[in-house]
Amino acid sequence: MELSEQVAYLRGLIEGQEFGEEKDIIIWEQVLNLFDLVSAEIKNLKDQDDDLEEYVVAIDEDLGYLEEQYCPAEAEEDPESTEGNTDLNS
Repeated sequence: MELSEQVAYLRGLIEGQEFGEEKDIIIWEQVLNLFDLVSAEIKNLKDQDDDLEEYVVAIDEDLGYLEEQYCPAEAEEDPESTEGNTDLNS
């Protein structure tokens, strides 16, 4: 069950109760309102996380493409061929 659904279920349970004092009703209403806000904020954060994940995947794919185009596999596999050559001016 989603968090928002659980909050709605709890709201129904609380609204079905009979409270002796008005302050009890006010407290429970404020608690439920807080739960609604937290639930909405968590959903918002999840949506932003999904968007960010899609963005990171797209960047990773673009970076992979650039690596393939500008860093050939032979150059990555053979770093020893440049180790012996320390004189760059010759």
